[in-house]
Amino acid sequence: MKKTQRRKNPTWAAILVAAGQSKRLKSRVPKPFLYIDHRRTMLDMCLESFRQVPGLAYVIIVTRKEYMEQAIQAIYRWKLAGIVTKGGAEREDSVLKGLEVVPPGVQCVLIHDAARPLVSPGVIHRVLESASRSGAAIPVIPVKDTLKVISNNHVQKTLDRTKIGAVQTPQGFKLSVLKKAFRKLGARASRLTDDAAVVEAAGVKVRVVEGDLLNFKVTTPDDLMHVKDLVWWEKSREYHG
Repeated sequence: MKKTQRRKNPTWAAILVAAGQSKRLKSRVPKPFLYIDHRRTMLDMCLESFRQVPGLAYVIIVTRKEYMEQAIQAIYRWKLAGIVTKGGAEREDSVLKGLEVVPPGVQCVLIHDAARPLVSPGVIHRVLESASRSGAAIPVIPVKDTLKVISNNHVQKTLDRTKIGAVQTPQGFKLSVLKKAFRKLGARASRLTDDAAVVEAAGVKVRVVEGDLLNFKVTTPDDLMHVKDLVWWEKSREYHG
């Protein structure tokens, strides 16, 4: 009988984007640096999940200047090799700054919003595996609601929700593919809202993998409370066996 071998993870880096303003959360502290429990921030929770996936060579945190020291401390806390760099004006500007400091030898990069603290190692692994094969991969969850295009308070058309998905992070790419896409688009990349859109605009096909409903982005105070409740419930379940 022929044995099948599990595919070995490539050498990869994680770029955690933590440079946002947190305006909708109405917080003076950037979301990734808010504490979810007595010892972990959102950034800590992301690092805790990423470090569980084999092959991780570096963590690159892109953040605001005044929080760079806290980001460095988080990397040390989780015993990871990493780099902290200052973010840009727009999200994709920050991603590009992260790409510019990726060390040699890295084959794939996974880019993650640090405001998604409940990302699981399973989602990370699925994205990494697909990206290493195809060049670009993103996690997607099905859309449950009926979606309509609206203009001037009137419905223009109803969309086929079976062909629509809600996109999450991390989004994974072969490093060479993503760098080439940013070079090709130049300043246009700043106007795009996610990393997959950059490679799509450069003509690269993006594969999708299964996302996770718990991997939501903390945007509002209700989102933050929901994350804290979920973490408390999980700890309570572990404590009571």
